[in-house]
Amino acid sequence: MNTGANLKYMRECLGITQKELAQRSCLNLRTIQNYEQGVNDIGKASFNKLIKIALALECNVEDILPPCPMFKNYFEKRLDNSIRK
Repeated sequence: MNTGANLKYMRECLGITQKELAQRSCLNLRTIQNYEQGVNDIGKASFNKLIKIALALECNVEDILPPCPMFKNYFEKRLDNSIRK
């Protein structure tokens, strides 16, 4: 899954176009397109841009970010260790 898949999903759930999202978030249309297509990694976007997009989509910042495998691996290891004890 590319890094913009969550962004595209949230936008489509709201029923708005990329252009409408760009207008609502006060960001350039090309910026939205690049995030959705995975050209630019939304996980590396500035916090300011993430907040603007989340507010425009009426969601949390976490909803538009890709899952973080580092944390998933950490918690899975912790769970495995606690089960083995």
